[in-house]
Amino acid sequence: MINSILLVDDNTATNFIHETYLSRVNCAEKVTSFTMGKKAIEYLKSLTTFPELIFVDINMPTMDAWEFMEVYEKMDMSLKINTRVILLTTAIIPSDKEKMGRFSEIDAIMFKPLNENAIKEVMSEYFNLTL
Repeated sequence: MINSILLVDDNTATNFIHETYLSRVNCAEKVTSFTMGKKAIEYLKSLTTFPELIFVDINMPTMDAWEFMEVYEKMDMSLKINTRVILLTTAIIPSDKEKMGRFSEIDAIMFKPLNENAIKEVMSEYFNLTL
């Protein structure tokens, strides 16, 4: 089990679905969700240790995943040394793959909504956890 996961998606229903699956898989002690990228950034700035896993929806109003990542990459590296960032989308388009290449801190792009199997795969691949 990891300590913390951060969900950033403007759709509250998607956050609820992901929170439900994360709870069922029982992979994190704490799951925090935000519907606005700016609020998630403010939250991260208040922490002394970042969550081990951050899921960010690519297409959000006000601050999309790319704008989120521009701010995130400037944050103190020592806070995010053990953090994995996975972008979520309903459709992967070529420009998303291209943009992803500009951010070394993005570990993957996955389709949403997540399900229990997808979460278990993430836990296995990035955290060596078998759930």
